[in-house]
Amino acid sequence: MTLDRRYRLLALGVAVLLLGLLAFWFFSTFQRVEREVTLPPRGEARYNPLFGLKRTLEARKIETVSRADFNFTALAPESGDLLLLDIDLRSLSDEQTEELLQWAEDGGHLAIRLPEGDEGRPGPLLERLGLTVAHEFSCLRWSEKLASGNPDTSKQLVNVLDGDDSAAALSADGYFCSAYRFKTAAEYESDFDWLWGNAEKGFMFGRHPWGDGDVLIAADFDFLHNTNLNQGGNAALTWQLFGPMLDEGRALLVYATNTPPWYVLLVRHGWYVLLPVLIALLAWLAAQSQRFGPLLPLAPRHQRAVLAHVQAAGEFAFARGRGAALHAAVLRAFRQRLRRRDPVAAALALEPLVQTLAERLPIPAARIRQALQPQELARPEQFLAAIRTLMQLRAQI
Repeated sequence: MTLDRRYRLLALGVAVLLLGLLAFWFFSTFQRVEREVTLPPRGEARYNPLFGLKRTLEARKIETVSRADFNFTALAPESGDLLLLDIDLRSLSDEQTEELLQWAEDGGHLAIRLPEGDEGRPGPLLERLGLTVAHEFSCLRWSEKLASGNPDTSKQLVNVLDGDDSAAALSADGYFCSAYRFKTAAEYESDFDWLWGNAEKGFMFGRHPWGDGDVLIAADFDFLHNTNLNQGGNAALTWQLFGPMLDEGRALLVYATNTPPWYVLLVRHGWYVLLPVLIALLAWLAAQSQRFGPLLPLAPRHQRAVLAHVQAAGEFAFARGRGAALHAAVLRAFRQRLRRRDPVAAALALEPLVQTLAERLPIPAARIRQALQPQELARPEQFLAAIRTLMQLRAQI
């Protein structure tokens, strides 16, 4: 066995030993613990806030019907039934109000809550009951032991709750908070079986006999909703309030579906998808845009370039066939300069002048001859060559 093979086997053995020690430590210290995770509501519980109350009543063998809209004909309540309206009472019409009160007078049990809104708008049902709504935020406490007793002990429960300084109130197990209370005239307070609150600030609960039936008025029904029903003593309070109203009849629950619009749900729950899409859209718009600024280009400023005017005039004259006249003007300027600098050379004929200039300047004689006596000036290249040579001769003599 070679030395390298022995080293490899040793390293493999050390690795296996370390993995074994790690596995032994993990399984010796690992402890399986069960955890309860509260899942979000599904199905009907997502839109029905009274779904938990419905299942609770069904577990007590009470026939329960729940609806998302109030339809007296479809509900068809009978004498002895409990009709709980967890809706805005201001949406009821005068005809619906008459139907409800007539049914309650015939032996029905009606449970309503105060509307959430401005004071002075109680709705036709509360007006018939002689009640007004007052904005008064407060919380009341009760003992769960008393609340879980006989439903007929409502008077005893109310007396305890009215005395906030009593030992039972100070050791309260449940709380109920609301931003609204109802008030009634002092002479009508005796018409109630019981009232929870006081005449100065208003009442949070009350049961009013109405013919052979009764009407339960609550400041709010939040303690009946799914997530709140299992908190504190809310379940015991619910049974204390509605136990006396649950005879042999059914429980009819009407709730309001306060489902936000689709665009609110999209922004609230889909922002983690909308945000990258918005960033990608802005990036695409930035890549597609050519520039930022006004739609129309800026007007060019007025310029007075003499060279541009001269060039434009020369191009116009050459295009009109006046190339010979332009060459003659440049040749005349050259000869006048030559006459001032070297009168002797200026008096020479063409060929002697060409030779003299070719000896003095680094310009070929053929170019000088072509400039002084050009041929085919109508051709642009010949014309430009002759003019360029004349300008060079004028600048160097």
